[in-house]
Amino acid sequence: MKPQVLIVDDSLTVRMDLRSLLSGPGVGFVVTACETKALAQKVLKSRTFSLVILDVLLPDGDGLDILREIRSSADLVQLPVILLSTEIEVKHRIQGLSMGADEYIGKPYDGGYLALRATELVNQRSSARRATEGTGPALIGKKILVVDDSPTYRASLAQVLRQDGCDVIPAQSGEEALSLLAIEGVDCVIMDLLMPGMGGLEAARRIKQSGALCHIPVVILTGHDDAEIREEGARIGVEDFVLKAPELTMLKSRLRGLFRQRPAASAASAAGGGAPPRRAGSSPDQAPSSSRTGSLSVVPASGSLFERVVAVSGLSSVIGPSTIVRACRRAGIEPRSMSPEDLHRALPAIHETLRMFLNEEDSERGIAAISMLAREAASAAG
Repeated sequence: MKPQVLIVDDSLTVRMDLRSLLSGPGVGFVVTACETKALAQKVLKSRTFSLVILDVLLPDGDGLDILREIRSSADLVQLPVILLSTEIEVKHRIQGLSMGADEYIGKPYDGGYLALRATELVNQRSSARRATEGTGPALIGKKILVVDDSPTYRASLAQVLRQDGCDVIPAQSGEEALSLLAIEGVDCVIMDLLMPGMGGLEAARRIKQSGALCHIPVVILTGHDDAEIREEGARIGVEDFVLKAPELTMLKSRLRGLFRQRPAASAASAAGGGAPPRRAGSSPDQAPSSSRTGSLSVVPASGSLFERVVAVSGLSSVIGPSTIVRACRRAGIEPRSMSPEDLHRALPAIHETLRMFLNEEDSERGIAAISMLAREAASAAG
């Protein structure tokens, strides 16, 4: 069955052009065209469509009202919508996209691009429906870290994922996400692109550079599709980008596909991912109390220099060794055979790494303890 497309525009020329464009060879949609808001509302109640192309300004009202009705209807909420208008001011674009439009194209439009986006949106919806109908159990039991600075969106996403059987850990910033990952093993991270402080790409970069965390798939939520952002994400190692929308069918579909491709994600997380569960009453980034006294960690009297660095770093025993190894190697130092002079040269890289996994107070305490260890080792060697 050919996809049904509804065009709502008061211009006869536009309606005729789009009908020819979208029903022609290579596209093959069945097109219904309306010129008013009232007629569009009536048609939407009588037929099922795969896509709506909607003008913002109509003779009898605002096209955004139709978009609002679509996004508030349980039957229509998943329906893709392209806004089409001569009103290309930023405020109209932002308003339409914030209300859940999938695309905003200004007049005069590029017919080839419009047909391409229409086809993509229809195919995406079809794929999402098949995934939803056929692979529901794929999310059951998955532990997912949801990172978004909007409490409302974060809560909505968490609720939907929990309904599908996921264990959801919420975080409101990139910094908080990294702290949680230091103590919790997860199967996936879903993270907003734009957040105050550390953005989604920077947090993803730190995750992918961490030997203890790099196996965890990262999905970035974004308000618009930006090719440069996608390219940067691909270089970092981000698994997927999903457009941020009120309805979450597409996101859940992409997650199911991701987990089908990575059946061993949970096992990898359990084997090498997060740290052990937090002890009751302990701070998320705090090392065992036996290794701390006052403001600085107690320097162990025995063990290699590397082992002593790990012990006083403040990192957990699970992620500490691999994390210090990576920091030293970034500085060009072989950690397990390093000298006090090598350790001194590696201090900046170690400090940067501690700040990624610990809060400011604990990272400063850790680097102070390692610096003291470097001085004492140099004195002993001299």
